[in-house]
Amino acid sequence: MNSYNKPVIAIYPQHYLTISMTFIHRQLIGVSDDFSPIVLASSVDHLDLFAHEPIFSKKANYIEKACCKLYRTSTGKYAFLSPRKTRYWKGLLKSHDTKLIHAHFGPSGLEMLPLAMDLNIPLIVTFHGYDASSLLGNTSYRSGLRGLFNYAHIVAVSRDMRGRLIAVGADPAKTTTHYIGVPLEDFKYIERIPISKKVKDGSRLEFLQVSNFVEKKGHEYTIQAFRDFLLKYPNSRLTLAGDGPLRDRIEVACTGSRISEKVRFTGQVTKKQVVSLMTEADVFLHHSVTAKNGDKEGIPTVIMEAMSTGLPIISTFHSGIPELIEDGINGYLIEERDVKGYTEKMLGLLDSKIALGRRASGTIAERFNMTNQNTKLKELYRKVMNG
Repeated sequence: MNSYNKPVIAIYPQHYLTISMTFIHRQLIGVSDDFSPIVLASSVDHLDLFAHEPIFSKKANYIEKACCKLYRTSTGKYAFLSPRKTRYWKGLLKSHDTKLIHAHFGPSGLEMLPLAMDLNIPLIVTFHGYDASSLLGNTSYRSGLRGLFNYAHIVAVSRDMRGRLIAVGADPAKTTTHYIGVPLEDFKYIERIPISKKVKDGSRLEFLQVSNFVEKKGHEYTIQAFRDFLLKYPNSRLTLAGDGPLRDRIEVACTGSRISEKVRFTGQVTKKQVVSLMTEADVFLHHSVTAKNGDKEGIPTVIMEAMSTGLPIISTFHSGIPELIEDGINGYLIEERDVKGYTEKMLGLLDSKIALGRRASGTIAERFNMTNQNTKLKELYRKVMNG
């Protein structure tokens, strides 16, 4: 028996945690008043930023990796746990009298499925992006999802994503849309100088994008549109915060477009740094696109964070983003890869007052408040635990 005085739930991301997975930490902290979360992970990182107790980690050794690769090839299974990991997690789940497993991302759900079934523990799996888009093209992955859909309760972070999962076999009755939400106390509304006044005064305009440098974040279209915007209002700067495999290519593109002196690259940023960057920004950009391999967003949490601070947003009609932004009401949306439309929206903001940002902040407070969303998550936990 466990020594906890609240029901124990096991949170399982394969890796705990990358900087971009802040939402997982926010959720497990947010449910801790009613539940006792334990974290299971194959590997751990950034424990200084995402402290939690207890965390149990079991990393695969070289022999396990080789055997698992051979097993995947021979069986066609996409994801599973090695016998050593299975024994370890099974012992922990039993000794803690675990009442629920919450796996993050589809592959993690596939790994936890046999354990949950063997121990008769309810399983929730949250899908976040690639696992409900590009990965659906993988035959063995989709085959594995059939069993997952039969046993687990499926959570999608947008209605658009929920529809995609239902289209490949998820039971609508066992599928829930649950928005991540943001902590309003960390991303407070800021009364900014109206952009129109800054333009009248000739002050510098600050544009900001915070995201990994990967294809679906659309950096190349952001810099193309910003280059064209500079022809109309040159006293502007674009900050690209984050890191990733495409960063060097984007830096080279800025040099080729002769706008390098107008673009700042910060590298990887912490939450505190993100708040600081949003405080000094005038406009937030996030040109999400469907990658060539089909990879899509859920709803980028960073857009919610920017909206909460009252930043005007320019984003795209992509995945679940239109569930967050209503074009012309609380932000602006354009079609994917529409550089001309992107530039026009930037130029349109030159006459902007502050109503757009206020409405954006109001949307987050009303519909994407993390405290409210965590309350809904706890209700889902109870519902699934009670059958």
